[in-house]
Amino acid sequence: MGYVFENCRLIPELSGGVGGEGLAVAVEGGKIAAAGCAEGFEGERIDCRGGTLLPGLFDSHAHLSYDYYNGVIRLDDFKLLINSCLSAKRYLAMGFTTIRDMGSPKRLSVRVREAAERGLFVGPRIVSGGMILRPAVSDTQADPNCFLRYVSGAAEFERAAREEIGGGADFVKLYAPGEPSELLPEEMAAAVRIAHRLGRRVAVHAHDPGAIDMCLDCGADTIEHASHIRPDQIERLRSGAQHIVPTLAVLSGDIPTPGFTKEQKERALRPLLEANGRNITAAYRAGLVMGFGTDCDSADLIRLPGLEFRMRRERCGMGNIDMLLQATKYSALICGLEGVTGEIRPGLDADLILVPGRPDEDISAMYALPELVMARGRLADGV
Repeated sequence: MGYVFENCRLIPELSGGVGGEGLAVAVEGGKIAAAGCAEGFEGERIDCRGGTLLPGLFDSHAHLSYDYYNGVIRLDDFKLLINSCLSAKRYLAMGFTTIRDMGSPKRLSVRVREAAERGLFVGPRIVSGGMILRPAVSDTQADPNCFLRYVSGAAEFERAAREEIGGGADFVKLYAPGEPSELLPEEMAAAVRIAHRLGRRVAVHAHDPGAIDMCLDCGADTIEHASHIRPDQIERLRSGAQHIVPTLAVLSGDIPTPGFTKEQKERALRPLLEANGRNITAAYRAGLVMGFGTDCDSADLIRLPGLEFRMRRERCGMGNIDMLLQATKYSALICGLEGVTGEIRPGLDADLILVPGRPDEDISAMYALPELVMARGRLADGV
């Protein structure tokens, strides 16, 4: 089915240079067929009433399932799948037409991806990281309901990376907490070597400088969080071969953390939030192309739409256009989806959201749910 979005406003930086008011966008076969003028195209007419039509957003650091960490750890697999599908629908309702799942128990995100792709429900594009590979630091086995998989040594990391990719993961996620990092350089190098050999990327949880150095040295594709990144590391990232994906929303006192009151969370995480304010601001001012991620449970995030935009503006002073690029075109590049989505251009997938106002002039236009969401040419049906 075709669609023609009429009387819409386009932002040139996000629309292949086409911008202005009173414009039109045509969609055919799930693809954008025309942007700016849609004369001669047939399809259902949608009057945008002067609203701004944007490319669908990315949450490049998401988790479809937080059931384990929310204390719901003994659900059967069917209930876990249902909850994760509902989570995917919430992300889509927020305008996230693509999410990069950074770890799910039992590779749930792979199954949710398949369900959406087979048309069981209208959901976001899901880029799945499978389970998170973390070094074993004790002889305790990982709870199978958790999204962590404990492995040790380069050979085990090679095997685990192969198995996650074989199980359907689109990329490999590694966990490198601590200073010095629990993860050893040879372990990271082994996982990166296998992933790249198989045409996959590697994302690494890395807040601290030691882990960030390891990512840079081993060729990891994305550094997640990067809270304590140093100026010399920022300089190394200017080459553009590797990227950071900051996640400020999860540090907000408005997002609950199991086991903490709001006041306890603010006290415990204040140093991390202050570090992000300093260091992510420095990375932004250095001109780094960075991704857009939240690291939040969708059930919490949907109560606070636009929280990541608000945190980046308030804590890092980021410009409106820059944040919109981070949430669309830049994240598409980082996720390997440039030329597929992330812009409003003919030939790209019809991932579109309609928002009231002018977010390029006032980012608070993003602090509400979009009026309309389309994912790969299909209109979302709410949550």
